[in-house]
Formats: sequence, C-alpha cells, structure tokens
Amino acid sequence: MSETKSTEKQLEMELLREFAHEIRTPLNAMLGFSAMMKKGALPQPLSEDRIFDYADRINVSTRRLLQVCERVLDQAIQGQASVNKEDIDFHSFCPEIIRTFEVDAQERGITLNYAIAEDFPVLHTDPVVLYEIMSNLISNAIKFTPKGGVVTVKGERDYKNDGLILIVQDTGKGIPATILMSLMKGGAVTTSYAHSDRKGWGQGIKFVHDKVKLLGGTLEIENAMSGGTVACIRMPSTK
Repeated sequence: MSETKSTEKQLEMELLREFAHEIRTPLNAMLGFSAMMKKGALPQPLSEDRIFDYADRINVSTRRLLQVCERVLDQAIQGQASVNKEDIDFHSFCPEIIRTFEVDAQERGITLNYAIAEDFPVLHTDPVVLYEIMSNLISNAIKFTPKGGVVTVKGERDYKNDGLILIVQDTGKGIPATILMSLMKGGAVTTSYAHSDRKGWGQGIKFVHDKVKLLGGTLEIENAMSGGTVACIRMPSTK
C-alpha cells in the first residue's frame, strides 16, 4: 500500500471514529426519553404535558443528530473540518444541552445544573461544534461522577482578559496527575472508575481539545481543590 493510500485510509478511519463518537449522545438521549414514554416503563402513567416534553426533547436530539451527520458528510467531501459561525444565545443554548442529559443523570443519581452570568453576551460561533464540545464534556463529567454527585455548567465573563469562559465542573474523584498531563497534550487515555460501567477520557478529550482550537479557543482541565474535575474553555469575547 502506497503512503498516500495509507494516509487516506487513516483519515477515513479517524472520520469514522469521530462520527461514531458524536452520534452516541443524541442517540442515547432519544433512547432514554423514548424508553420512558413506553407504556409501563414508569410506576405512574406520564401526563400529557410530560409526554409532549419528552417528544420535544427527542425532536431536538434528532435535529442535533442530523446536523452532526450533515457536518461529517461535508467534512468527508471537502477533506477538512468546516466552521459556520452564527449568533448563539447561550442562555437558551445551555439548557437545551442540559435537557439532553437529564435522564442519564437521573438514572445515575447525579444532580445536573447550570449557571450563566446575566451579562454573558451572545456568542458568535459554530453551534454544531459548540454542541459537540459541551456534550462531550458533560458526558465525561456524568460518566466519572458517583451517585449523589453534582455536575455544573457555567458561562462567565473573563474581564481581565476580555474573554468568555465556559466551565463544566463535577464532584467526582478527579483525574490522576499523570493522565491529566497526557490528556492536555492531546494523548488518548482509556480508563474507568469502579462506580462507572463506562470507559473514557481519551478520544473524547482529544476531540474536544481539537474542536475548541478550531473555534479559536483554548481548553484547560484541572482538578478542583474541593475535589472533582474542572474543564474550562476560554474563548475570545464577542464584539
């Protein structure tokens, strides 16, 4: 096999891995909400309002899945990742992502909340890429937070550096220093905790690192002094 064909094969495999990784979140949400809508799935029948709410969440997840599929197809055709920026109100964008993970968090006994600064401005960025970034970080946080823990998403102004900060913080056990160093260098690490039946960090964090860079931001991950992990995305301020 020639070097060119080998490189093309590697790119195809990388694109396939990225696609498989990214469709899991909306698919899991669709499965979770549809399962709860099934007759007999819950002790008490769902109210009409709750059924409409779950149907709406499934619709949102389906649209997100379609956007990811279209973006991956465009990337395969163009041969490179594309960025299509538009104005995003993070005050409404964030709750929509949170809703996607509510069933997963509830099943694991984890509290999922968010806090957006009142003066947080409209973001001018790519909504598909931002969704991929935030959903990956939230998924990882839930994955490695034990029952009774808390996962919080924040949006803050960075007045000192005239920028914006997006934060995903959990109350898990944190990430070992050696693994944290590898992750921040873009390394792929596969590990898990006893309380979780999922493995992770590696491909997801590397993916987030690359996507944040694509949007012109930086990703910082550190262990909080109070316990748990803090993922911080720093982005330039939207003028």
